[in-house]
Amino acid sequence: MPRGVMAMVLIVYYSWQGHTEKVAAALAERIGGRLAKIEPVSEVGMFRKGMMAAFGMRAAIRPTATDLAGVDFLVVATPVWSQKIPPYVNEYLSRVTNASGKPFSVLVEMGGSGAEKAVAIVRKSLEAKGMRFVSSAFTVESEVDTGQFDRKVEELARTIVAVAAPAA
Repeated sequence: MPRGVMAMVLIVYYSWQGHTEKVAAALAERIGGRLAKIEPVSEVGMFRKGMMAAFGMRAAIRPTATDLAGVDFLVVATPVWSQKIPPYVNEYLSRVTNASGKPFSVLVEMGGSGAEKAVAIVRKSLEAKGMRFVSSAFTVESEVDTGQFDRKVEELARTIVAVAAPAA
């Protein structure tokens, strides 16, 4: 890739209350990535959402960028629910195609804990499709509410840019 030419970085995210969307948008702005929102076909109540996440279930999503043929680097941004990832993110991961050999990072947004487990779930799913894990980062809702998440996004952006736009 010629110097100064940025790879096509796709940042897919699911956001229920806007925290994950805010962090994903900040990352996209920093690295010039394209955002794609994972949208449920229908929302269910919070208890059901938590149960579906806890059991690693999937739920129907609207069509979104799952074919990675034109993508050089994938970032999955997801909230943590019940120490797992939302059923909509599970469904997205199950649909990813043309991913083999491509690098990816994971951005997790959470209320308090569960980042490691959430990252592990995304890694397992994408590595099974032949993708190559690069990095992960997490933010906490309170940091997002107060705008105190720049450093974490900046560090993640650096790891992505190092792989996605190597110097010529």
